[in-house]
Formats: sequence, structure tokens, C-alpha cells
Amino acid sequence: MTRTPRPGRARTVGIALLSSVLTATAGIVAINLVSSEKRIAAPIVSASGTGEVGFEREMSALFGPPLLPGNRVTPLENGAQIFPAMLAAIRGAHKTITFETYIYWSGQVGNRFAEALAERSSAGVKVHLILDAVGAGKIDDHAIALMRDAGVQIEKYHALSWYNLDRINNRTHRKLLVVDGRIGFTGGVGIADKWDGGGDAPEHWRDSHFQIEGPAVAQMQATFVDHWLAARGVLLNDPDYFPPLAPAGEARAQMVRSSVEDGAESIHLMYLLSIASARRSVPAPTAPR
Repeated sequence: MTRTPRPGRARTVGIALLSSVLTATAGIVAINLVSSEKRIAAPIVSASGTGEVGFEREMSALFGPPLLPGNRVTPLENGAQIFPAMLAAIRGAHKTITFETYIYWSGQVGNRFAEALAERSSAGVKVHLILDAVGAGKIDDHAIALMRDAGVQIEKYHALSWYNLDRINNRTHRKLLVVDGRIGFTGGVGIADKWDGGGDAPEHWRDSHFQIEGPAVAQMQATFVDHWLAARGVLLNDPDYFPPLAPAGEARAQMVRSSVEDGAESIHLMYLLSIASARRSVPAPTAPR
């Protein structure tokens, strides 16, 4: 005699099986999202002060590109200083613009950059733009269309699909702008109205950026080229991107990359080593105005 399962029992077994499958799937996703990077567990000490040869040798060996002399570094505070300087450089571009950012949102600031990039591309300047697929999720279709129609080459970094969820926490937080391979900008500002103004109102965020001229700009360009190659598979390596760079100032500068592939702890370690190498003072963070 064949015994027919009762409907209620079959439903219970089905629910239990589905629950087990969902639990296993969630576990697999969680394992893929947890970083396997080793963390700094011991105090960082340095036998050399920041102005000594030993410190420069350590920084150059640990973080890749060497510290280079002959740079001019101009600090820029808040959107009121940062955005005009960046836009002026873009509007003055003759050959190339390479631009990578995590945040790019719709609004007045975003429109100003889209219009400036589109205008230069229409004038024959080679313009390359990397937008993080998550951080730039609020950019509107009009800005994208305006730039693409003008010839701006745009890549979305690590767009997400069901089969690559391990990318969800592998974003590009790099904020790089290099114009003609000669003038570079990097820092903390995103392309959004939240950063506009002087950082002295509740609706405006406080941030810092730096304008760099001199040999270290080539290191900044190489950092952009690294992600462009990963995103599009095209190497940007002609003299329009890497022109000869004469000394422009007295500062020593170095571009330190940080990524999953290069070691996500690089920036953390650089800060700790710099602090450990201080012999006179460590500047306190600037308080919001």
C-alpha cells in the first residue's frame, strides 16, 4: 500500500528546505563580503624622522612610487575654493582630462562639471571619466547623455549584478583629476552640491583638496590609468598623458595607492608611519567652522 504524504507535512518540508537554501546562500554571500586582508596588530615605530633620508627611503620602498622633489602643492578648502580651481583647470585643458570620482550627484555642481567636460571634449580634448557605480548612482541621465554625446569616454566602476555581489564593497573611492598630465587634484571632495560653499552652513560639508604641479602628477596619472585599464582594457600611455614634467616647487610628494589588490591597509599604514616618524609635532585635525 502506498502512503500519500499529507499536504501540511509536505508544505512544512518544503519551507524547511527553502529556509536551508536561503541560509546557505546568505552564508556564501557573507563569506565573500568579509575582507581577508591582514590588519595592523602591533604598534608602528620608526627610527627616522620625517625630514631624514631613512624616512624617505621607507616611504618609497613600502608604498611603491618614490617620494619626488620639485612639486608645488596648493591646499584648497571647501567647495568655494575647490570647485573653481578644478573647473578652471578643466576649461583650460588642451589635450587630455582624466577624472575619477566616487560621488557624482545631480545638481548645480554636477551640471557645471558635466558642461565643462562636454565642452572640452567637443573641442577635441580627450576626456576620460570613471564614476563609481554605487557612489555615482544619483547622477541623472541628462548629465551622462550630455557628456557622452560630446565624446566624453565614461566608465562605471564595478557595476553590480547578481553574479558579482563580491564587488559590493570593492568601490573606487579615488578622487583624481589630472589635466594635460601637468596639473592634478586629489582630496576628499565629491562632485555634489553638499560640498559647495564655505563649509560654514549645515547644508554644506567641510572638506579639503590639494592641487599638485610637478613630477608627482605623473604618479597621479598612473593611478588613474590603472583603473582605466581595469575598467576598459585600454592603456593610456602616450605623451599627451605623460608629458615631461619640470620642477614646479619645493615640496616632496608621493602618490600612495590603496585598493584590494594593492593592499587596503596602505593608507592606514602611511598615516601611522608618518605619525611615528614625527619628532617635533603632529598637527591636530582642523575643526569644522
